[in-house]
Amino acid sequence: MGVTHGKKRDLQHPPEEHLNVSVMQTQKLDQQNRYWELQASLSQLQSEEENSNLIRPQKPLNPLTASKSHQELHKELRMTHKRVHQEGKTELQRALEKRRWEQRVKASRDQEEAKRSRSPFHQELLKRQQRLEKIERDKGQQREGPEFLRVKERLRRTAVLDA
Repeated sequence: MGVTHGKKRDLQHPPEEHLNVSVMQTQKLDQQNRYWELQASLSQLQSEEENSNLIRPQKPLNPLTASKSHQELHKELRMTHKRVHQEGKTELQRALEKRRWEQRVKASRDQEEAKRSRSPFHQELLKRQQRLEKIERDKGQQREGPEFLRVKERLRRTAVLDA
């Protein structure tokens, strides 16, 4: 008896899975019907537009946006905006970098020109100054050497002077 009672319950209340499937199928059919209705109305509108020979109104041109100077300015703004986003630097930063670079180039050019335009006398003075600086450096290195070598060198000098 308990078994038949359970079967009657199953017949009266179908399982939830069957309910979900049927609801989903009906929703899908509704969507398909709406799609076909929209397609039909769209094709009807297109055929009506093709058949009508009416002149459609156009939006009047804005004289400001139609002017050539405005178009050129807008084009320049777009290009600048695009370049800034590509490089990641603003126009001011690029201008400052260009200015610094030009200053460095000018300074190096001035130095080269100054070297070329020196008189022979001035060049000889520079060479002599460089030689003297080199001799002083060599003496400084000798003094920095071991003490016994310096003492030995002094002894040699005094021996030569005495003789």
